[in-house]
Amino acid sequence: AVSGREGHLAATAAQSLVDAGVVGVAGAAGSGASIGANAVLSAAGIPMISYASTSPSLSSDENYPHFYRIVPSDAYQAGVMSEMVSADGHTNPAKIHMVNAYGAGLADAFIANWDGDVCLQAGYDEQVQVDFQAQVQSVIDAGCDSVVLGSYSADGALFVETMAGLGAVLHTYSADGMAGENALADYTAPAAANGLKVTRPASDPASAAPGGEFAAACAAAEACSGGIYQNEAYDTVMMLGHAAMHEDGANMATHIEMVGNGYQGESGTHTFEANGEVPGLYYDVCTFHHVPTYGEYFNCDRGWNAEQGIHDVTWAGATVKIGFLNDATGPIAVYAGGFVAASQIALGLANTIGYSNGVQFEIVYADSGCNGDMGATAAQTLVDAGAWGVVAAANIPQVSYASTSPALESDENYPGFFRVVPSDAYQGSVMAEVVAGDGYTNVAVFHMVNAYGAGLADTFVQTIGSENVCTQVGYDEQTQVDHSAMVQSAIDNNCDSVFMVSYAADGAAIIEELETQGFSGQIYGGDGVAEEGLGSGMADNSTLSGIIASKPHNPNPMGSVGMLFASLCDANPACADGIYTAEAFDAVTIVAFAAFTALATPNLTAEVAVMGTGQGWNGASGTISFLTNGDIIPAGFCIGEFSVTTDADGVNTVSYDCARYWDPENGITTATA
Repeated sequence: AVSGREGHLAATAAQSLVDAGVVGVAGAAGSGASIGANAVLSAAGIPMISYASTSPSLSSDENYPHFYRIVPSDAYQAGVMSEMVSADGHTNPAKIHMVNAYGAGLADAFIANWDGDVCLQAGYDEQVQVDFQAQVQSVIDAGCDSVVLGSYSADGALFVETMAGLGAVLHTYSADGMAGENALADYTAPAAANGLKVTRPASDPASAAPGGEFAAACAAAEACSGGIYQNEAYDTVMMLGHAAMHEDGANMATHIEMVGNGYQGESGTHTFEANGEVPGLYYDVCTFHHVPTYGEYFNCDRGWNAEQGIHDVTWAGATVKIGFLNDATGPIAVYAGGFVAASQIALGLANTIGYSNGVQFEIVYADSGCNGDMGATAAQTLVDAGAWGVVAAANIPQVSYASTSPALESDENYPGFFRVVPSDAYQGSVMAEVVAGDGYTNVAVFHMVNAYGAGLADTFVQTIGSENVCTQVGYDEQTQVDHSAMVQSAIDNNCDSVFMVSYAADGAAIIEELETQGFSGQIYGGDGVAEEGLGSGMADNSTLSGIIASKPHNPNPMGSVGMLFASLCDANPACADGIYTAEAFDAVTIVAFAAFTALATPNLTAEVAVMGTGQGWNGASGTISFLTNGDIIPAGFCIGEFSVTTDADGVNTVSYDCARYWDPENGITTATA
């Protein structure tokens, strides 16, 4: 029978069940409906078991005889809600609620449990109200620091979207009436639910028995798996069935109480108290998340019980380890913090997406030192740690966020190697075009002799022509600390410019030596020095002014993932000052999603999973599509220039800004304001 949410409709439905000769009733869901139905059913001596009615008023056995429920009264839930709001540091919430039995009961119980102030309390009739602008404006005007709703899904969604439309950026909380993934269907713009936190009764995962056939069947049905109180509804029907098996349905109340004594159900173990209800022993504490491009997620990663209060739930699903080779020591160690910060941002989003799908990711870090020998040792530690895939900075498969050597283009020599940055075969030719276009014809080329330095330098020389190179000197960045002879060669050969392929530490030392020896020509560099962090260890970083350096750049409008990452990265100084942070983010997320795909697809190899994931991948650094050798075609390059400003206290601030750009279609163009 259809009970609706209103008492009179439920009473009519209950009478139809009495007339049909039922011996027990499952329901209702809404508290108002249970109240209305009980008046009819109890008069006929027919017991009812509710699977979702939580109003405290239903606790009265005198007022509601023959009423049972396997969900606890909101007198318990309201206490958990108050802890949830308080745990986030709020002291002055608004309480907005329906005026029906569920909404009013929840509101009254919340206020009774709340120790702080309540900036305002407002009730509404969910049956008739379709415009919440006045209530939202009152919350804004009252200066409330948060909002606590006592709502059902549809009206609650409308309130949340109205808040977003009026620019009310307040933490919002609710209870089981707005819980569950299916609640997102009530939003016109589901992204508005981002950050909404809710509670709902549940069984303690630490003590609950594994789900049976129903759990598997419900998980396979979208309407069931994304709802609320599914297990409770199942248990209610089963309890009534077991009770009816005694005396062919006679004396149902007696047999319900017998069945409901330590009943092992899908929703937990139930023992009815004298008034026909169960205590609130455990609650899920859940959060709605909106991740741009990827969608909306409902994660119950916290819980509440009397012993621990609100706590993180121990993860019981699959954990996939991602290896991350980070140059924590060595010549580019100055950027290591940025790589780690970006990888942690990626990990947070990947785990948000994976939680409700039964997968979490863990990053295992190893120091590769930007060195082949250290990299091999570090890679072995990741293998020993059980890493599914590796995110690498140099020469180590599987997905690199900063390895640009042309040598790595060989799929035969480096099988299973992918990278989200383009080969320096592109960057070397672009920088040769920049230097020649600036009118320099006598260039000194200083470069590291590792794969990155030698590869980029060779491409530069081949493109600009050896006749335009006054001297070319290679050096070992691991051991060489004296660059005076190298710089002297540029002066002796009357070089008009220098192109250096260096990392931050050795690059800064070369720049300082050029200044010491009075070199007056133009200095150029590649992406190894193309960030403000270049000046962090210099005695006088003002010498960076005017230096030009290139780095990969996507000229296309930033996508939603890029904007999300940029906002998170800008809030982290290590990330904001780093290089290849967007690429590090992309490498981690590609590996994570490839692992998820491989886990869900029997016999799919890791390499094939990575290749498939990296086709049209919407990343923070742009759209990524791996070629057959694991490379990508560059979208473009920033031709940036360093500037230095000095404040009144004599403190220098270094800036690196894109003065020009290069892309395959337009070549070199000047940046517009």
